[in-house]
Amino acid sequence: MDKKGRTNRLLSRLAVGLMLAAMALFTGCPNKITVKPETFAVTFSAGEHGTLKAKAEGIAETETSPITIEQGKTVTFRATPDSGYRVKGWTCDGEAVNGTNAFYSFTVTKGVEVKVSFESNSVPPTPPSGDVGSFEDTGDGFIKISPPAAGITGKDLTYTLPGTGEHWKGVFREGRKVKLSPYKLGKTEVPYEVWYEVRIWAESNGYAFANKGSEGKDGSEGAAPTELNKKHPVTSVSWRDCIVWCNAYTQKIKGEGECVYRKSKTDTTVLKDATKGSECDAAYADMSKKGYRLPTEAEWEYAARWQGSDNTNAEQYGEVWLTKLNSASGAKADWNNADETKAVAWYDANSDRKTHPVGEKRSNALGLHDMSGNVWEWCFDRYGNIEAEDGTDPQGAPAASGALRVIRGGSWSYDAYACVVGGRSNSIPDYGNVSLGLRLVSRP
Repeated sequence: MDKKGRTNRLLSRLAVGLMLAAMALFTGCPNKITVKPETFAVTFSAGEHGTLKAKAEGIAETETSPITIEQGKTVTFRATPDSGYRVKGWTCDGEAVNGTNAFYSFTVTKGVEVKVSFESNSVPPTPPSGDVGSFEDTGDGFIKISPPAAGITGKDLTYTLPGTGEHWKGVFREGRKVKLSPYKLGKTEVPYEVWYEVRIWAESNGYAFANKGSEGKDGSEGAAPTELNKKHPVTSVSWRDCIVWCNAYTQKIKGEGECVYRKSKTDTTVLKDATKGSECDAAYADMSKKGYRLPTEAEWEYAARWQGSDNTNAEQYGEVWLTKLNSASGAKADWNNADETKAVAWYDANSDRKTHPVGEKRSNALGLHDMSGNVWEWCFDRYGNIEAEDGTDPQGAPAASGALRVIRGGSWSYDAYACVVGGRSNSIPDYGNVSLGLRLVSRP
């Protein structure tokens, strides 16, 4: 083959190689097209006597409005009243939302305008209209709750619960009417620093405990509070420990005469020893006293569900709206909505497998925190047949139903469905673990 022929053959092979390389480039390695998510402007402002800050994923907390947020991201607002003032109300695009809570969160789907207003603490809160009950922050860590005078008449459900068992249906059942006297409920679960201070005093004043309590999930039993975790809820305390501790706290603050838990209706000896199991299990609760105690199950559920005249994610019982049984306390959607459940509760999806300081999550309509999640909360009631109970201030099933006591609310170690306000669970009265604590009640 002459020189010209060899040159033509070489050029032909080179052309084929380049063509194959180009084909591989365009078929084997296609260009990637990145579509940026849609963003929206969220405008916010505060009235006089306070500030409003917003934050979202990738955006540090700021007072500067507006902020631009990607669709599907959650934005959280924090209202901070000046000294002597409180949150009066919120609006989103002109509609009232969120009651008087200090925090407000939602998932961004469009551009909106959020406003918050403040009012003086010296102005009494405006009660909702109608027989829907009322509430008042008494300034001592408690919310005074005044249920409707007509009581709550139960009803059948029109929505899906996490399961089909009776234990998902709460206490306000079809055909049952419950009247509750006014009561004061703690805004948070009892933090370890408070438990420890009272227990140390109590043990020097004739009280005894079967369990000394732990500082949240990782604390050592009975150890002094740490600066890092002292606000975590007390855990690892039994029902017996709790009623004795309530008596001790009452005696320390209000005097022994106001202690609630007595040996019996006729033997008014104050219970002071949690190691005496049979005495504690037969405890009589003198509800005329103004001492500290555990909530009854009906008190707990009413407080977890009350929304007054707000029908968001709620059903109407008489004139009052109560959060649906399939939702966490304070959530605006059912337990399947992770954003809403995470906004109000510490549970297995967001707790990092541990307890958290009380009061960090968004409160419910009454201003109560952690009614769902963080730790299960002991109630006074025996666990039994709800249909057998009725009337005013019910205290649970009769002694013949067994020793089990009610726990409510779910915890950091359980799934979202355990945080729903209708879920009922139970434990034996001498048992305590790192998922179980308490919240206090007293008479006004």
